[in-house]
Amino acid sequence: MDETEPRQGRWEPEDARMSRFSGLVGEVDDPLTWGLDLEEEAVTGHDDAHDPTCERFLRAYRTFAGESLEVETLRAAAADDVVEDVVRAAASGALAAPLHADIAAPVEPDGEGGARPLPDFADEYQDYRSAMRAIVAEVDRVPLERTRFAVDGTDAACARVTVRDVAAVYVPTGDRALVITGPADLVDRVDVVTRPIRPQLQDDERGSRR
Repeated sequence: MDETEPRQGRWEPEDARMSRFSGLVGEVDDPLTWGLDLEEEAVTGHDDAHDPTCERFLRAYRTFAGESLEVETLRAAAADDVVEDVVRAAASGALAAPLHADIAAPVEPDGEGGARPLPDFADEYQDYRSAMRAIVAEVDRVPLERTRFAVDGTDAACARVTVRDVAAVYVPTGDRALVITGPADLVDRVDVVTRPIRPQLQDDERGSRR
């Protein structure tokens, strides 16, 4: 075996931060059944003893139609008084994702008349901030639902917000919690499970090279 390849079930050395996020994490069971492809797995945020929702393990999927669905595992469950903030922030983030892509890639292709002048970044940023404020205000107007969501085949109490057919769900799982965001109809259908953390993307890439 080529020793430069990642061993099955282990992280690359630069991903040691992931290996420290030990325990059970959320994922979509058999994602291909739902037309989902795993495109990212990462630890996001930072370790904060005062805010356990800061550091999360993310598995990001994309449908064949280009829609995004994310399953985040919080290292520790959120306090009851901040659950609503967590859900609404997740919904706002999902709705704002296209804005992030637009402002992160301000490159215009050459047209018939050559390169076109780019819009002023400051103006673009102000437009982005205005759009973000509008999204947050829209999410804040939607009532929070207290309902049920199945994890590991068992219904559990959850908090949910649905805006413009995008859903964000917060559900406790033991001493951790999951945040699932994506198209509402897809969130309602996928099977979400918790399993010991393992590097799925590296294993998939390794298998494709065999």
